[in-house]
Amino acid sequence: MIVRPTTAQLLRDVRHELAEAVVPEVRSTTVRVTLEQIDIILEQCAVRSGSEIAWMVEEIDEIEAYAADVADTTGDQATIDALAAGRAGRSGSLQLDDLADDYNLMSEALSCAIEACMADPAQRPLRERGVEILRLRRAERETVVRANWRLVGRG
Repeated sequence: MIVRPTTAQLLRDVRHELAEAVVPEVRSTTVRVTLEQIDIILEQCAVRSGSEIAWMVEEIDEIEAYAADVADTTGDQATIDALAAGRAGRSGSLQLDDLADDYNLMSEALSCAIEACMADPAQRPLRERGVEILRLRRAERETVVRANWRLVGRG
């Protein structure tokens, strides 16, 4: 019986079964490499599944605040429109597919906001704030997801 049936735990249980029951029976080097690739993907999915919704909610809120600041400061119409579309399109749902749609809409506002700041050298602090959202949120979280990455077939 699985006492903690989260998606992350289920994926890790599958990894354990593959490592303990399947891999020892496999003699083919090619199949062993394939199983290593599967193991890496399963672990990345386990890490992502445990935090993905929270990460998107946090980032959507941060992007919305940033885009609003850029829209207010610059009056950039593309940012204003993308922000309005992002706000109007928010589903309010925590279902992963719905939230991913919300995230994509608000990401367009982020893109427009950063672009608006790039056009005006006086907006450098705002531009840097937008770049920080990309770097600190997206890049660092991707690093967390890929923390156990290794070259398959090389140990």
